[in-house]
Amino acid sequence: MNNKSSYIAKGGLFVTLTVIILYLTTILQFNTLFMLGVASAIIPLSLISTNLNNSILVFIAASLLCYFLVPVKSVWVLYTFLFGPYGIVKFLLERLRNIPLEIILKLLYFNSLTLLNFYIYKSFFVPNFTLNYNIVLIIIGAQFAFYLFDYALTVFINSTRKYRF
Repeated sequence: MNNKSSYIAKGGLFVTLTVIILYLTTILQFNTLFMLGVASAIIPLSLISTNLNNSILVFIAASLLCYFLVPVKSVWVLYTFLFGPYGIVKFLLERLRNIPLEIILKLLYFNSLTLLNFYIYKSFFVPNFTLNYNIVLIIIGAQFAFYLFDYALTVFINSTRKYRF
């Protein structure tokens, strides 16, 4: 199989797998963030087995299909605007080979898109939403959780890099 048809076939499999995982978040209503993290690991798999352009198309196709197929739109918003593109952002930022700059830019990405997701969620889904907790503790906890997520994704990427599929 030549590269182009192989990339198309793999892209279709990655899109299907992403849609299935995101649809499972509606069936298994606990652990939504874990399932979103698993779905976000599909893009790095696509980057490892195909190329950047194909992975961008996988992300776009998965986001569009999830908009129509996943009934819980907050899952779609979180995947489309935060978890989905993170694999591509991580790939591009880690090309810099400057760890402190990578960490700062990753946290900037996370914080800005978390605020965007919060604004979208509050504007379209729950207009009367208010936080009853200390915002500083939430921000610190979110930074820590994101750093753990980034580390887990790095371990996953490094463990799958040795397998060519």
